Amino acid sequence: MQRQFTFPASFEESISKALASYKLSLQDSKALAKCVLALSDYFIHKPDDVTPWHESWAQVAYLCYYLPLNSTRLAGIIEEADRRNFFAGLERVVDFGAGLATASLSISQKHALQFQLVERASEPQKLIETYFPQFKAEEWQRTFSAPRLKDPKKTLAVFSYSLTELSDIPDWAYQCEALMLVEPSTQQDGRKLLQLRQKLLENGYHVWAPCTHEGPCPLLTQSKHDWCHDRVHFQAPEWFLKMEEQLPMKNRTLTMSYLLIRKTRPEVLAAARVVGDRLEEKGKDRQMICRGPEREFLAWMHKLKIQQEIPRGVLIKNPTEAQKVSNELRVSKEVEVLD
Repeated sequence: MQRQFTFPASFEESISKALASYKLSLQDSKALAKCVLALSDYFIHKPDDVTPWHESWAQVAYLCYYLPLNSTRLAGIIEEADRRNFFAGLERVVDFGAGLATASLSISQKHALQFQLVERASEPQKLIETYFPQFKAEEWQRTFSAPRLKDPKKTLAVFSYSLTELSDIPDWAYQCEALMLVEPSTQQDGRKLLQLRQKLLENGYHVWAPCTHEGPCPLLTQSKHDWCHDRVHFQAPEWFLKMEEQLPMKNRTLTMSYLLIRKTRPEVLAAARVVGDRLEEKGKDRQMICRGPEREFLAWMHKLKIQQEIPRGVLIKNPTEAQKVSNELRVSKEVEVLD
């Protein structure tokens, strides 16, 4: 059982048309990989610099590599959002630090909302407007401030890989009904997101996902090293796999840290979320879950001969019948995974 995702076929068609303007195709594996490596090296040597959108190799790298990967990550998050009915009542999106509009493109696949995209560089807008006709933004803006919010009570503010440089979301975002925060699954960015979660709760917001509770996060309060992150399996097309053969990094699974937040309170969720991978230990298997302020693990004792593989990120029925031993919930039968 795996959570498998990919990016929409319409994206691939648009990427192909865009690459043709650089005299490239999806089959030019080595040339595409060269652009990806160039951008990767750029960020390694200049981690605090802005994306060099004016460089053609950076544009190619985002089109053929980062757009497919990040839209696949977002597909997993949006599926979870839809499961919780997160988008209900929302009409507008402000996509801050939009880059190549990956978040807005992904959301628009399922939800007909009005999109305001905020991006300092002009090149992404030109690429999207030229090669992604399936997406229509209401407007692109280079900067954003509170007076430009049109209906904050029906607005979702999206921060997808744009908080790394910020210590907090902008003041105007606190006026918005909903927030979607997506960050790299690094220890630094993940723990920073957990700290922001606490501040948002203190400011009247409610967590819809991935958290199943609004108490202190035990990964933050009971550990100096842990952080919360999700994982999905990437169903990569053949051309992507061929390009990846030329790269040192492989992406059979994709990770991300995220929060779905609204001022509206969600329905009570009588469930726990699996937030860790299965750990094989002497005499038992363990897997971390999230259901409250305690750091807890499901535990399957080998002597009971229960073999169960639960994907990271899914919801399970609250294991109320399990035997509590220290931080373990020792189960005597398979745990029910919720759809």
